[in-house]
Amino acid sequence: MAEIDFYNPTDAGTTVLGVTQINKMMKFKSLNGVYITEPFVKVYNCEKLVKTYTFTDGLVLEGVNVAGTEKILTLTLNGTDFVNDKGRTLNAKCSFFVDGDIEIVFNISIK
Repeated sequence: MAEIDFYNPTDAGTTVLGVTQINKMMKFKSLNGVYITEPFVKVYNCEKLVKTYTFTDGLVLEGVNVAGTEKILTLTLNGTDFVNDKGRTLNAKCSFFVDGDIEIVFNISIK
């Protein structure tokens, strides 16, 4: 689980995702921040947008969205979304606290 340091962008490293894997979860924990109304995770192959995750597709918030309380944002990845990217490493950019600001980045190695 990546600990989010508010106002300090975090590199969450690389996660491996198989094209047959379903419901792989990545959890992001915060005490200090308050999540924006529409947070997102955008996944890119170079500069080409491959997939966007939002509250209606793959993101779930656990806990009360108030500063000073622990809350966890869970991203659920499915390898079937990336069948055409097998063998590539994709880049993910996350905006959780400030609209359009990228606070977290990580790579997804598609196997």
